[in-house]
Amino acid sequence: MNLNKNQLFNAQETFEDFKVLLTRFNQVKNDETKLRAFFVRNRNPLWDLTNCKFYKTGLMSEGAKKLEKKDLVDDHYIQRSKGLKFVFAELDRDPKMSLESFINLVKKYSATVKLSKEEHSKVTSFAKKNPTYLNYETYLACGIKVEGLSD
Repeated sequence: MNLNKNQLFNAQETFEDFKVLLTRFNQVKNDETKLRAFFVRNRNPLWDLTNCKFYKTGLMSEGAKKLEKKDLVDDHYIQRSKGLKFVFAELDRDPKMSLESFINLVKKYSATVKLSKEEHSKVTSFAKKNPTYLNYETYLACGIKVEGLSD
């Protein structure tokens, strides 16, 4: 694992917060409206946690490869609120999960790829009209190729 002391501390704190929130997750998991609100409300810790090199896949869309760094955007290939659905489901299945497993879980469901700003706008627009799609599915629907993403 390549997290510095501060990043590891933040991961530990987020992990502890999520373990406490697991009780609320279980209370709302069968109510679609409350569950969605729960995920939207609690997605920001994933942004704070994943906003470092460790959670970047290094993958770029074909369109992004042709542009300068200033014209690129880090995009979660699974939206944070939707990624939380997977994270909490795993936490629910394994309440004794280790910090290392949690960090790997967050990386699996909340890592980012580089898109061009134009591609990111397309993804955002498409996602608003197709709320059940995960971002990586939206990439396919919008013709955005990210070599290696399926791995």
